[in-house]
Amino acid sequence: MGSQTRTTAILVFNATGHVLLQKRDNIPTIQEPGKWDVWGGHCEAGETFEACAIRELREEIGVEITDPRALKFLMTRSLDGREEGVFAYLFDADGTPPVYEGERADWFAPEEAARMTLAFGAEALFSPEVVTRAKAALSLT
Repeated sequence: MGSQTRTTAILVFNATGHVLLQKRDNIPTIQEPGKWDVWGGHCEAGETFEACAIRELREEIGVEITDPRALKFLMTRSLDGREEGVFAYLFDADGTPPVYEGERADWFAPEEAARMTLAFGAEALFSPEVVTRAKAALSLT
């Protein structure tokens, strides 16, 4: 029996409370092509959710997390037969970070993200309860 697939989802906020989403590549051979999505990905063998989230932020938007306390664990959820660790992170630089995976990135109000059809049902991560928990963990008011 194989081990369960494990993934991470990272809600990247800025100081004004907006969330950074990525526009997935529009390549027919990938899952959910061309949709907006949160950051994250598959955990490597033996990798913790936290280590995966740190690696994914580095690979996808060039963020180097030197203090793991900057990454706030929100919850674990089961989704389509996989276990997903969900985190919040405060991007405290100006502007939009460079995008190394996907077509582009843009900032959205969490309420807008909740109304979008995001890849892998990620709009559920923008429920008022989850957003409130994320903003509190990041000390955003």
